[in-house]
Amino acid sequence: MITNLIVISSLIFACAFLIIWGIRQDLREEIERPKHRFQDLVREYDRQCHQTEANEENRHA
Repeated sequence: MITNLIVISSLIFACAFLIIWGIRQDLREEIERPKHRFQDLVREYDRQCHQTEANEENRHA
């Protein structure tokens, strides 16, 4: 009985969150902001690594 209540309430909360997430653009942006920030940091790191490699190749040439 209690397990059914837990599963059903979890499904209700998940559906409610999905509906709100689909309707509100600002909520989506807030939730996805850390992902985009991480991607920007990875791109910056890759750019710095490539610049360092290019500078080292120019020194050896």
